[in-house]
Amino acid sequence: MELAMAKINEDQTKPLAPLTPRSDQPDEDQYHGDRTKYVHSQTKLILCCGFIASLTMLIAVTFIVLSLTVFHLHNPNLTVHSISFIQPLDFVNGKVNTNRNATVSVEISLHNPNPALFKVKNVNVSFYHGELVVVGESIRRSETIPAKRTVKMNLAAEIDTTKLLASLPGLMEDINGRGVDLKSSVEVKGRVKLMKIFKRSVHLQTDCFMKMTTNNFLTPTFQCFKTHEMPKNRAKSKGD
Repeated sequence: MELAMAKINEDQTKPLAPLTPRSDQPDEDQYHGDRTKYVHSQTKLILCCGFIASLTMLIAVTFIVLSLTVFHLHNPNLTVHSISFIQPLDFVNGKVNTNRNATVSVEISLHNPNPALFKVKNVNVSFYHGELVVVGESIRRSETIPAKRTVKMNLAAEIDTTKLLASLPGLMEDINGRGVDLKSSVEVKGRVKLMKIFKRSVHLQTDCFMKMTTNNFLTPTFQCFKTHEMPKNRAKSKGD
């Protein structure tokens, strides 16, 4: 009996074992930690997307502003300065010598106002009486005009006296009287290119109306008008 009581007292004096949490109860600290990490990752993602969107918008706005201001390409300027005969019409016994053509010199200038090179593909000058071409085409090719520069050119063309007489049978009477009206047309084709991105195709044409008389045969009077300008701005495409 005493042994039984002693064993009971010994069992009562032993410390209780710690309570073990149930496995099906969530760890509250771990839950809050995972939640915080998720919120931080979402915040970083939103900030990153916002930064990329803002940077893209800034680049787009800058590109548009520059294309409308600094990188806006303008038309080159074509000016005809003089038209004169290097070799005038040859007269024999009061008639035009059809075995010898007249040579006309046209002095022009091209001004490039752009901050980029202006590459001229060709420059063409023609002379007309009415709708008939009375001169063979004079073509000058492959001219490069630096930025903000002006280049002068001298173009020479021959007037076909046979075609001129066919178009104007009373040539001698008109030269000695009211004068002969001719039209010269100077045409320039080329392209302005900036940074291989901005391009502007250029097509310039200036028509000059000249009057030849016996008093001003070598240096006829003339008046010019810009009749054709067809440039276009565009970005570089894959086909260019």
